[in-house]
Amino acid sequence: MYADADTIDLIFRALADGTRRKVVERLGRGPASVSELAEPFAMALPSFVQHLRVLEDCGLVVSTKE
Repeated sequence: MYADADTIDLIFRALADGTRRKVVERLGRGPASVSELAEPFAMALPSFVQHLRVLEDCGLVVSTKE
């Protein structure tokens, strides 16, 4: 299965940001809540959620609501 060029571009843009790379790295160790993921970053929660949305939009992260 190969991703098309547009999808690859979205993934590289998402990973160009250091915050998002750290989130992906953390999620590589297992699932976490949004508040747990956001804890190490000095930003408002809505701003952090935007980072998660970028990662979801390109398919790197999947979230569920509990």
